[in-house]
This record gives sequence, C-alpha cells and structure tokens, in this order.
Amino acid sequence: MSKKTLISRLSLAALALPGLMQQAEAGRAEESYNTDLLYGHYEETGGRMKVDIAEISASLPIGKAYTLSLDFVSDTMSGASPMFNMKNAQGQVEQVLSGASITEQRYAGTASLSYAFEDVTVSLGGGVSSENDYLSNYINTGLSWDLNNKLTTLNVSASVAFDEVSPTGYNYTKNKIGQQYLLGVTQIIDKNSLLQSNMTFGYNSGYLSDPYKLVFVQGAGIQSDNRPEQKFQWAWLTRYVRNFDSLNKAALHADYRLYVDDWGVTANMVELSWQQPIADEWQIMPRFRYYTQDQADFYSAVFDSATVGSIHSSDYRLAGFGVLGGGIKLSKNFEVNGLIKDVKLQTAFDYYDRKASYQIGGHNDGSFADYGFYMVTASINVKF
Repeated sequence: MSKKTLISRLSLAALALPGLMQQAEAGRAEESYNTDLLYGHYEETGGRMKVDIAEISASLPIGKAYTLSLDFVSDTMSGASPMFNMKNAQGQVEQVLSGASITEQRYAGTASLSYAFEDVTVSLGGGVSSENDYLSNYINTGLSWDLNNKLTTLNVSASVAFDEVSPTGYNYTKNKIGQQYLLGVTQIIDKNSLLQSNMTFGYNSGYLSDPYKLVFVQGAGIQSDNRPEQKFQWAWLTRYVRNFDSLNKAALHADYRLYVDDWGVTANMVELSWQQPIADEWQIMPRFRYYTQDQADFYSAVFDSATVGSIHSSDYRLAGFGVLGGGIKLSKNFEVNGLIKDVKLQTAFDYYDRKASYQIGGHNDGSFADYGFYMVTASINVKF
C-alpha cells in the first residue's frame, strides 16, 4: 500500500484497497534504474493514531521493452482509536476511544512487470499486505495506448483483492473480495497544458463491517458494527495541468474528484497545487485541499431502539464531514557524473482540519468527532 493510500484510509475513510489499482502508461516509463527511499510520519491530534512509514521501491529496465517494478513498505500504527459514541449526563454526544496502547505492524510488498510496444504498454502485477489481524492478496493488470501522434493516451486497468479479517480478541476469520476497474484518458491540449480524466468502478463483497467499531443504542446498550455485505463505488477524477514558461517553467495542477457509493456516501474533493522552480534546481510546491462528504444511509452518532435497524454503524469515517488544509513540498535535484546519474531529495509537510461543520450544506453533527492531522515526509530518488 502506498503512503497516499495509507493516509487516505486513516483520515478520509479509504476508498481503495492497498496496492489494488495500477495505471500503465504507454511507452517505457523509465529508461534508467530507479530507486526511491521514503520515510513518513502521520499523527492525529488529541492523542489519537500515529503512523510511521518506511518504503523502498525500484524500477528496473530489462532489455529493450520490459520494466520490473518492486515496492516494499513497513508501517507501525500506535495510539488510540475511536470505538463508539455515547451521550453524557447532559445529553451531549461524546466519542469513546480505545486505550492508547494499540500498536500494530504491517508489511506489504508488490511487484509488477510491464512490456512496451511502440504505442501500447501492458502490465501485470500483484502483491500481499500482512498484519496480525488482516491479510490481503491482490493482482492487477493494465493497458495503455498512445493515439493521435502520442497526444492522446487511453488507460484501462483491472484488479482484484482477496482479504482475510481475523480480529484480535475474536475467534473467527471473515473474508471479502474487492474489485476495481479504471477507464481513463489523458489529452495534451497544447505545449503548455494537458487534461486527464479517469473513472474508477469498484465492487466489494463479503465482510465489510469493522470488528473494532461499536454502536450505542439508547436504552439497550452496546451493539456490534454491522454494515451491508456488498458495496458499489464510482469515482471520477479530472486533472488539469498548465505550464507557465514565463514564470521560470512553473506549473498549476488543479484536481477535482467526485465519489459516489450505494451506501449513500457522496464526496467531493478539490485540490490545487503550484510547482515553482527556483534557483539551483530547487523547487517549491504549495498545495491546498478541500474535501466534503455526506453520511452513509445507516450511520448515526448514536441510536435508539426505534432507529437502530439491523444495518447500523457509528464509524466517524461514515459520518458527514469536511476536511480543509494543505501543505508545502520542497525538492532539490543534483546531477551526478558516473554510476549515479541523478539524485532528487524531497521533503513535505501537510496539515488538515476535519470538522463536521466543514461539510457542504451546513450539516453539523456536533464537534465530538473533530480533529486535526498532519503528515511529514522525506524521500530520496536515485537514478543509475
């Protein structure tokens, strides 16, 4: 699972399984050997979850047309996690957290092989993600086709994951299957701009509840989280990139993403970033993001006997809320003679504020689940 997917899972209720989707691009992506090393630290306010991430990846050209890509990631999660909500003596909803002693280690590895024809690239890959209570095995395949004198690129990919959930403290193992399919097009508009649009379809079946989440039913006590055993997801991402040669080759990136599922969740995300080269191969990249989502049909902060139903969840990730924030990235390129051709150093800091009141439409379920989170990363890329 990539660092982006991990943080999405923790902070924005992850919409994709780790390592599932892989998008190929026509033509060989790399003509030289590439190695990336990354360290990241993610932390939530209020003594909640912390994650330390270490990742290494490599891209290895083989012959004239093959490229082998490898990735290994290890992360350690610790801290307290929300379990359920309940009303206090004043009738206000409060969030009940687990103990702060939770510690969990996860290891994940992926491998893929691509073959580049003149205008078409095909790829096949797979991987495994393992932790003490969760095991995921997945495969993916992709095809990318350059058209219109390489001004247009079509992308198609498909993936499937087979997961086993064996929650700590329970004597059972549950299974689920996740499928995702991507259709995309990238169009070069002119020498300074391009437009990319991707549609992703997902279908999950099996055990989709969270064994560590509970619901509070007024007058009846605590019950287990119980979600539907099927879920269909659809997402549409549109990205516009514009270069400005007159501003020292700066670039504007503008992204919009719409997400809809049959659990009743609709989400919108807008992200703007500016990539500004400065002196001596330095580059600075500020960015801004806004995210908003509606609550799931079966979500409630707390229930009573008349509203609980057989399908129910108080998971804060299924609530209505918004996230507002941004960050900044710095990078520096070094040209090296000899075995090493190029070295790139990057560091970034992002901070986001999650509040129910940030949701579009003015919905406010109370501030009991509000929190902030930040991410610090440092990486090095070496080309041989």
